[in-house]
Amino acid sequence: MSSRKKIVIVAGDKSGDLYGGILSKKLKEKFTSIEIFSFGGSNLAQYSHQIINLLSYSVCGILEVLSSLGKILHIFRKTIQEIDRLKPDLIILIDFPDFNLKLAKTLNKKYTLFYYVSPQVWAWREKRVELIKKYVDKMIVIFKFEEDFYRKKGIDVFYFGHPLLEIIQTMNIETKKIISFLPGSRKNEIKRHLPIMLEAKKIMEKELNNYRFRIIRPENIEIAFYKKLSGQINIVNHSLGALEESEFIITSSGTATVEITIIGIPFLIIYKVNPISWQILRKIVKTKFIGMVNILAGEKIIEELVQEKANPQNIAKKSLEIIKNKEKYNHLRKDLNKVKEILTPYGAGEKFADFIVRYLNLP
Repeated sequence: MSSRKKIVIVAGDKSGDLYGGILSKKLKEKFTSIEIFSFGGSNLAQYSHQIINLLSYSVCGILEVLSSLGKILHIFRKTIQEIDRLKPDLIILIDFPDFNLKLAKTLNKKYTLFYYVSPQVWAWREKRVELIKKYVDKMIVIFKFEEDFYRKKGIDVFYFGHPLLEIIQTMNIETKKIISFLPGSRKNEIKRHLPIMLEAKKIMEKELNNYRFRIIRPENIEIAFYKKLSGQINIVNHSLGALEESEFIITSSGTATVEITIIGIPFLIIYKVNPISWQILRKIVKTKFIGMVNILAGEKIIEELVQEKANPQNIAKKSLEIIKNKEKYNHLRKDLNKVKEILTPYGAGEKFADFIVRYLNLP
């Protein structure tokens, strides 16, 4: 049997690309002759042959997806064609559920298929579990409670820990008087969140002497895009150091909230979508919270400001309550550390890579 196995990894958003990057790196370290082909972003591209950069097609929100449907369908058909050309021994779909679950269904068991990072079926659209059960061979989850959820549904599920614990090695950088804004990793999110954050900044500046404010930018969004929206505010590249030296962070909901939790910096979550999208979502989402930190804790430890509550006055008020109260600030740091422990064990990417090597019977 030839040992030159082919793996395809499909990740259409920033966090999936990050997790795919660490996984492909670990696979290459363990088995150098393995061929990895990716439909993802720059992290995956470092350790694989990139076929399509899917991150450039990533949008969120129901109406936003509908408006980009033509482009998405074109790239979907192209992805199918390329996978059929490659004929991989294994496909790993990472998150990106609207695209990846349709991909699993369309491929219809032609290839062995693992799904890494579960769609939030426990929060909404639980019927997608049936698609997973029918078309996915193994489900690899990143939260312990998801393992229990899928096992009860009769799905072959594995939990190796959260990959961010492996990726994030805190450097114990001393925090500075810096307030950082993370308005999102997609342009439509940034357009909604950044103007509100900048208005909140004007209010906060009046009460915070000697503090600096800045935007932390993901690499997939060009600086020019921010400058059109932000004026003179400092813009820095996304890095662990940039997060760790911040005294406080105001972020949109998403993977960044887990990242900040692991680093242990107090923060606030804001989230706004198109009003019509929100009316639909509020009827179908079953969770009490939107922030994963609060979902994991089972209580609200981080303030969430959603839709009309995500206004400059509320953002400034809630942020100042934490920044100016050291007792509250330090208590929050302890709470974040407790949530971090829920994400263990460490070494998720390494453990998953070992599992793949055994599954493919690599020598």
